[in-house]
This record gives sequence, C-alpha cells and structure tokens, in this order.
Amino acid sequence: MNNSLLNFEGPAIIAGLHLPPSPASNQTTSLPMERIVEFALKNTEKAVRAGVPALYIQDLTDLPIAPTVQPHSVAFLSVVGAAIRKEFPDLILGVCMMSHGAREPLAVAQAIGAQFVRVKVYTGAMVKAEGILQGCAYEAILYRKQINAENIAILADVYDRTGQPLGEMPLTEAARSATVYCKADGLVLTGLSFQESLAMLQEVQKANLGVPLFLGGGAKAENVKEALKFCSGVVVSSSFKPIGGWTEESILAEWDYDRIAQFMQAVHG
Repeated sequence: MNNSLLNFEGPAIIAGLHLPPSPASNQTTSLPMERIVEFALKNTEKAVRAGVPALYIQDLTDLPIAPTVQPHSVAFLSVVGAAIRKEFPDLILGVCMMSHGAREPLAVAQAIGAQFVRVKVYTGAMVKAEGILQGCAYEAILYRKQINAENIAILADVYDRTGQPLGEMPLTEAARSATVYCKADGLVLTGLSFQESLAMLQEVQKANLGVPLFLGGGAKAENVKEALKFCSGVVVSSSFKPIGGWTEESILAEWDYDRIAQFMQAVHG
C-alpha cells in the first residue's frame, strides 16, 4: 500500500463501521436506507471528531452470508459510502464486503471515491460458513487496472480468523505469496487472541516484504501502543462500542465518542 497515497500522517488507524442490516436482508432488525445512512453518518462523525484518519464500511449484519456478492449489497454499500464521502471529503475511506468477491468492492470503492478495499480471501483457499472460497488476487489486480482504479489500495487478509485455510502454508510464505506474487498493497493479520496476533505480526515483519502490516482485531486503548511496535496500523471497531462480544446487540451498537477519544489518546500518548 502506498502510505503517501492514503495520506496517513502517523499510525494508520482504520475504523471498521459495521452497518445495520439492509432492507434486502429480510431480517427483523433491518432498517430503511434513510436510517442506515443516518447511523453511518452519526458514527463516522464521532470517529472523525476523535481524530480517526480512516474508516471502511462493511455489511457485517446482512446474514446469512452469500457465497458471492449480491447486486443489492453493491447498491447498499454504494449508497452509504457516497453519503459518507459527501459529508467527510477528507476521510480516508474504504470498503469491505462480507461476501467473497474481487470486482464488487473495487467497483463500489471507485464509485464512492474510496481509497482502499479489504479482501478477506485474497490468495489460497479457505473454508468458511458460506463454503469453500478461493483466492481472487488475479481477478482483483486485472479488474482494478481495467476500470482505471489503480489508485485504490488492496489490503489482503492472511488467514482470516473466521475461516480455516485449505493446504495451509507457513505464515511468512502465505504473506509473501499475497504481496510479492499477488501484488497486495498491505496485509491484515488477525489471530484468535491478541497475543497470537502479535506473534503473527512479528513473524511477518521479519520477512521485510515492503508493505504495511495491520492488526485486524483485538486492539484496545490498553494494548494499541504494544501492537504498533510491530505494525503500521490497526483495524478497530469493537473497542469503540459500550457493549462487548459478538451478540446481535453488540454488533448493532453505536460507537461511543468517549471510547474512541480514549483509544486515539492511547495511540498518540
């Protein structure tokens, strides 16, 4: 990833904004688009006010997860993302889609003026809740060039914790495959615990792959300084919420400004 392109001035803190269920998800907790846009703008404002430099939107609550990206998901994230971009033109904005795909997140990112996408299964193959997913690096790089979107960075997960890799390679080799051979601009690493994540970051850091590394989860105000010793930045969401865990209530909870401010103070303290 080109840090100068994304204009990070200091630690690359990326907030992951989990959106409420879209109208097309047919869930009891689904909201009208107007309410979802309102939710997104309200939470984005809190993050920007607290000094968070970057944020991506994710359709985390549209369940069950489809094995491929559906048209309504593209429309959903495009509408929300465009509203965020209009209100916060200087925010570093990204797209992460729950369903697997290479083209769709890049298309949404280009349409809304976003600077990056996060792709969970970029290389290799993973067994996840929605089935066996195969890496999409070739398609992503080709399509990005085809639509003249090479200014959009691709952050690739290596062994996303929500799945099990098939034919698991050594971590460093998997990271090398994603960057050297498959041209990812940055890597996201997440273990099943904070300590495991740190160990993964330290191992890949030693390989000197020439791209920034991100902690994909588990960052808190209490540990973010430790994490930043081994990576360029962190992805954070749960720590911004007053309710912990992965219950429906916690996932749909709004961010708390004081918690965001405390986190950012820890980053710069």
